[in-house]
Amino acid sequence: MCLDDQILNTYLDGELGEPWKTQVIEHLNYCVACNTRLEQLKRLRETLLSSALTQQEIQPHQEKVLSFIEKNIIEKKHINIFRKTFRVSMPMVMATAAAFVVILTGVLLFTRPDGLPTGQIIPNVAIPSAGSVVQVRATENLSAAKLLENFTLEEILQYLSSRGYEVEVKVKEIQPVVHQTDQNEIGSEKPAEEPTVEQ
Repeated sequence: MCLDDQILNTYLDGELGEPWKTQVIEHLNYCVACNTRLEQLKRLRETLLSSALTQQEIQPHQEKVLSFIEKNIIEKKHINIFRKTFRVSMPMVMATAAAFVVILTGVLLFTRPDGLPTGQIIPNVAIPSAGSVVQVRATENLSAAKLLENFTLEEILQYLSSRGYEVEVKVKEIQPVVHQTDQNEIGSEKPAEEPTVEQ
């Protein structure tokens, strides 16, 4: 198996490590094809090194190129302070558009058409564990208290039952409720006169 040009060039440059260097030398001792290729690479290397330009040959051309750049490129570049162009890359535009869509979607999802936030419509409710008792006072929310006055206890229980709530009602004591109209009737009645006993 013959050596490739990369290994031969590395050997010519003197950059080949020791275990491989001895193997390349041994291979070159018996392989005529690799020896021929090595000689070709040596001649190519010598030709390239001999054709390299010296600093004296480069200097006049270097001055011509620099003067051409100064005249044609630097002088034509006119800097205008008021007209600046901004370059924006496509990923930056896409990221900005995506952020705008996410924010707009969030605003549309979490606000009502009348402008009130949805937190006022749908309050956060902690679901109690099974079998626990939840006490509700009508005085906690005045508007709810006014609404509850319009319904009977039976209607409220039916509504809660239809919503899937388990309601347990315990009556501690029964007291008759006297409405104002009943009190007026009681107060307007005259007490019955005590019968007099004749002797």
